[in-house]
This record gives sequence, structure tokens and C-alpha cells, in this order.
Amino acid sequence: MKEFFVLLGINLVVFFRNLIEFIKVAFRYYGCIPFLKADIALRLMYLFHNPYSISKRFLIKKGEKDIYAYGETPLTTLELISRECGIGPTDCVYELGAGRGRGCFWLRSFIGCSVVGIEFVPEFVERAQRIAKKLGLQRIEFRLADFLQCDLQGASVCYLYGTCLEDQAIDVLIEKFAKLPPGTKIITVSYPLSDYTEKPSFEIMKHFTAPFTWGKADVYMQVVTGFRG
Repeated sequence: MKEFFVLLGINLVVFFRNLIEFIKVAFRYYGCIPFLKADIALRLMYLFHNPYSISKRFLIKKGEKDIYAYGETPLTTLELISRECGIGPTDCVYELGAGRGRGCFWLRSFIGCSVVGIEFVPEFVERAQRIAKKLGLQRIEFRLADFLQCDLQGASVCYLYGTCLEDQAIDVLIEKFAKLPPGTKIITVSYPLSDYTEKPSFEIMKHFTAPFTWGKADVYMQVVTGFRG
């Protein structure tokens, strides 16, 4: 019984945080018509197909251990991250694990940068592509791929909301990131890459706290140094 009330309390907290986030999003961002159209289209597409359930079914089918790995960065938090990390219109942002693509649509609409969403759930990619094509949006692309294996060349910023990744996966990403041009920004949530490597491949340029649905987390912006050690 105690566990029931604990879970109920957590669900209520998450519900109210999501409600507050929705109000903020509508107030801050729905004045931008292209984003409004994209976000409403996303909401309608997933009205009866919860993205968490879609992700869970896909991960079960793949035989993954962690079937609850899906998560989205709140748009107000993405705005904070973009501002703190100096993301601008000339950047090309790769979102590694783009989910249904909501963050990509926001980045394209409000930062004006080029965006590439990397996602391995086919349903998410197909729906995001359909919306981008229908709205005639340029400089936004969704690729069906595993970000542990895909080509990251062309990125000036990589955003990784990979709080549930295993150490082995992070090691693979570190090798990929280290091969990117010096100065490329790598943004990670909860941990810096230097926690997983002793090589001087990355330099932490900024560290700050940001709110997520489940609570506050540390965000790290590091740049590729060009030294692989």
C-alpha cells in the first residue's frame, strides 16, 4: 500500500509539471505559426498513440533490457540549454535520440539552425518526416538510424539526452565524438564525457542545472579538443 501511494505521488508531481510546461509552451511559443502547426500536428498524431507506449513496444520487440528509456527534453529547458550553450542560426544541431521530433521542430523554428534528428524507432521518424514535408520546412531532417552507428559528420552541436545509456554505449559515443572537428559542441545531461575517459579529447566549457520532468539535472557543454591522447 505504501508503494502505491508513493507511485501515485510521483505520477501527480509529473502530471502537474507537464501541465505547467504545456501552459508555458502555449504562452511562449504558439505565437510562431510554423511551430504551432508542427506541435499541434504532433499532438494529434499521438493523441491515441502515446509515444512512451510506442517506444516501450519497440524496445520489447528488440529485446532491450531497459524498456522505459524514452524521455523528452521540455521545450522551456531546451530554450535554456540553447541560450546557455550559445546555439545559433549558423549551427547544425544533431539531436541523438530525437524521439517524436518535438525538440527538433522547436530548434528549427526558434533558433533557426539546421537540425538533424537521429532516431531508431521507425514510427517516430516516419511521422516527423511527414509533418516536415507537409509544412514545407527546410533545414530539418529526420534519419532512421542508431546514433551509436550513424555518421555525425557535419554537426557543429550534438545534443545527447542519454541519461539511461549504459557505460559501453557512452564509450562508443566518446570515440565517435572525438573524431569530430575541434570546437564541435557536445551537450550531455547528468554527466560530462570526462567521467568516462581519461583522454584529453574534450574540454568542459560550461556546467549548469536545468529542470526536466523528473527533476533537476546537471547539463554539461564540452567541446572537442582535437587531442585523442
